[in-house]
Parts: sequence; structure tokens; C-alpha cells
Amino acid sequence: MSEFIGTVGGGYDAKKGRISVPSLFRSQIAGPGALEIILRRSRHKRCIEVWPKADYMAEVDARVEGLSKLSAEYQSVMRKLVGKIHTLTLDPDGRVVMPKELAEHAGFEGELQFSGRGAYFEIWNAADFAEEEARLDAEDEGGDV
Repeated sequence: MSEFIGTVGGGYDAKKGRISVPSLFRSQIAGPGALEIILRRSRHKRCIEVWPKADYMAEVDARVEGLSKLSAEYQSVMRKLVGKIHTLTLDPDGRVVMPKELAEHAGFEGELQFSGRGAYFEIWNAADFAEEEARLDAEDEGGDV
């Protein structure tokens, strides 16, 4: 399993719709089908989650283990976790064309922030990321995190 840590800046080429995954994170995408990644809208914030495909599918399998494929619960989980993902392959330089709907959801313009979340990393519009970090800092004033 991959471990994505740290935060690094990057850019979005709106004309080509392309991003370059920073080497800090690219080096953590490993295993069979190593250059395949899953992109999905975050269900919690205005950003994009990026997972190594094998790790994401293992997480999905764990969520539906023991459920009948005909059950409403199985179908609901699969709709949420598999129905709206994008499977992409990094080119040799670590670039991918960002699906337009994801770029629009996250408000991608020029500057981006790539931020590790352990099993996956997030891609944020840089201004939105700065706002979120400021909010978290204010929320944690004097905290132990």
C-alpha cells in the first residue's frame, strides 16, 4: 500500500487540460498496473482524490465483502465508489489529462496544491487549499495536532 505524505505545488495547463503528478507522489504509485490511477471527486471537499488503482479497488472490495451483488446495499456502494471514478494512466513524464468535469468541480485554474492523505493524495485549487488550511489552523488553535 502506498503512503502519500507532504504537500507540494504544481500547475494545471487549462489549454491542454493536463496536470503533472509531482515526483514526490509519482514515486509512491507502485504495484501491478503501477501507472494506473483512480481519480474521483472528494465527497467531503472541493478537491480531487487520486488513488493507485490497486489500492482503491482493494478498498472497494473490502467495503462490499460479504454483500450479495444483487443487494441494494452492494449496488449503492458500487454506485458511489465505482460509478463515477476515472481510471487514467500516467504518461512516461507523469502527466495525465484531467477530465473536464473533475477540473470544473475542483475549480482548477493555474496553480494547484497536491496534498498527501496517507493512502491517497488530493489535488486542490491553490487558493481553495490555502483557505482550507487557514480554517483548519483556526479550528485547531492551541490543539495538539
